[in-house]
Amino acid sequence: MTKYRDLLARAVMALAVGVSGCSGADEQLAEPEGMLQQRFSTFPGEPNHEEITRLGLSFLRSDILTALQEANVATDIEFLTVNANHFDDCNFTGGSAVIQNSQAEAVAQLNPATATPESDLLVIRAFARSLHAVQDFYAHSNWIELGGEALVDRSLGAFPTLSPYSTVATSGFVIVQGAKPKRAALTRNDHARYPANAVVTLKLDKNRALGLISGTVDYEPGDFCPASVAMTHDELNKDKSTVRGRAKQFEAAKTLAILQTEHEWCRVRELTRSAWGEPGVARLETWIAAGASAPVCE
Repeated sequence: MTKYRDLLARAVMALAVGVSGCSGADEQLAEPEGMLQQRFSTFPGEPNHEEITRLGLSFLRSDILTALQEANVATDIEFLTVNANHFDDCNFTGGSAVIQNSQAEAVAQLNPATATPESDLLVIRAFARSLHAVQDFYAHSNWIELGGEALVDRSLGAFPTLSPYSTVATSGFVIVQGAKPKRAALTRNDHARYPANAVVTLKLDKNRALGLISGTVDYEPGDFCPASVAMTHDELNKDKSTVRGRAKQFEAAKTLAILQTEHEWCRVRELTRSAWGEPGVARLETWIAAGASAPVCE
């Protein structure tokens, strides 16, 4: 069993990188200086994606947890320049689609009638990919700077689509993505000190709301942030505790990412129940460590 568990983590990492069709991990790491260092500090130093995954899913078996951590980190290699996988460039619709599609893939592979070691690996890879995205949501957007204290979503159905200029139910924030609606005005005080400079306001007729944006990244194609309120990834990210002047915001982003990670376990569990019934849930629950208490999902 120990040998199998060690191989499981290695296999997931190899699978996550290998399916991209690139030649090898060493070559993929040879990116322009600084690119890999801009994520949620997986490279180098503080391994935040790994720690958030560990803390949010502490009830899982160590082999499963290690494999999820490896597959989560692999997102920064396999999808290095895809803004949807990191909620960059105000691509909230794309980010929510990554979560939806990845979790749907995980659930499809949890069919108890077709369980194989290979399908277990695919479940881990897909679920970890969704976790990477939801963790980046809090580090790369201005959710924290706007005063967001709740999770972006606490439902147990499929992750909601974050459509342009729709309102997030848990916060009242409006998704700023693409050209603003007619008669609407978007403002941000670019000259204020952080975090006040990250507060975006949307005014439509007599109504005002706070606007949700994320940082822009030059090397990722596709920028959906309106120029009048755009901030760069460097100006907004909370990827590290050592980012000057953002330690408090980093801790807040990390706390919500941990809670959202735990909640995504509940979401996938309930989606699995809807798809495959109790046998599907039973298969997923083989991941839980002996004697551990899984979260109450409600």
